[in-house]
Amino acid sequence: MTLETWRLLDLGPIEPIETQIVYDMIAQGITEGESENTLIICWPAKPLVSLGYFQELEADIDTQFCRENDIFFTRRVIGGGGVYLDDGQMFYQLIGRIDSPTTPKRIDDYYRKFLQAPVNSYRNMGINAEFKPVNDLIVGEKKISGNGAGDVGDARILTGNLIFDFNFDMMVKVLRVPDEKFRDKIAKSLRERMTTVLLETGSIPDRSEIKEDLIRQYEETLDIELTRGNLTNWERKRMEDLRPKYVSDEWLHWRRGGRISDAKKVRISATTIVGTANYKAPGGLIRVTVEDVENTISEIVISGDFFMLPIDAITKLESALVGSGTSEQEALASVKRAYQEVNIESPGITPEDIATAIKMAVEPK
Repeated sequence: MTLETWRLLDLGPIEPIETQIVYDMIAQGITEGESENTLIICWPAKPLVSLGYFQELEADIDTQFCRENDIFFTRRVIGGGGVYLDDGQMFYQLIGRIDSPTTPKRIDDYYRKFLQAPVNSYRNMGINAEFKPVNDLIVGEKKISGNGAGDVGDARILTGNLIFDFNFDMMVKVLRVPDEKFRDKIAKSLRERMTTVLLETGSIPDRSEIKEDLIRQYEETLDIELTRGNLTNWERKRMEDLRPKYVSDEWLHWRRGGRISDAKKVRISATTIVGTANYKAPGGLIRVTVEDVENTISEIVISGDFFMLPIDAITKLESALVGSGTSEQEALASVKRAYQEVNIESPGITPEDIATAIKMAVEPK
């Protein structure tokens, strides 16, 4: 006997913006009692760039290049890094109640359970994929699937992809980089550390067969029954209502709020320094910008390509740090206190990592 019945939405190719709206909408629907636990299979009919929830648009994405090449870009409601997406990938998006019996409470356990299905599907293609914490699927040492999770209201979302083919050149072009030499370095690293079904097998399998196998794998690994369905009238209306949000300046630029977000390291006066630092932790890049007034944090912006739960954790963490001392020990104590009070989960990112980034931003060079 299965644990639950979930809905299957087999949407196929859809508008780029809809690939990012649809799972946000269903999470809202679950919270409001209008939607049911759902697995979505889809892919974008045209290319897009999806920015991670905690990233800064102009710091991470070359928006001018995207506009000049008619590539849609938006921010998603879950973390991670900016990524170029097109029909060379097939997306699986799972949206279920946080208190569902299928859903482990710890995010690390959730990833391991909910990513077993695509692991199995890759293996059925003859590709020896395996799960690698925090949230990657790899073949040997190369990544073959990008995944992310986040909570919206009463729902937990997982998004990921089976990568049949990938446009490495375009991925490099849409990223904001300091210079072309650095861009070349990223291009080389991408090709060395990422792979695809085409590269592993020499061909691209029938998409419909892989899709049906992935559906079966999710039924088996989650112990659920999937029943094919359609978007309801309420869901279609909510999607239309959300469209303006996903292209608005407020949504695209919200992490850039405050007067210090573009600073590098500047001494404003004898008592005030504004500094920015990037720190690479196992779970992703942490970018911290701090206004230090007499060795006290008066303003702070934290961004990056990491994942963090709950969805408002960053805002609460920033608030908790205002007024803290800027020494690593004082900052660490404030970060740890916020983690405990807000019940923050950040796979691969520790309070010590955030305190280190703060130290790097404020210490003199």
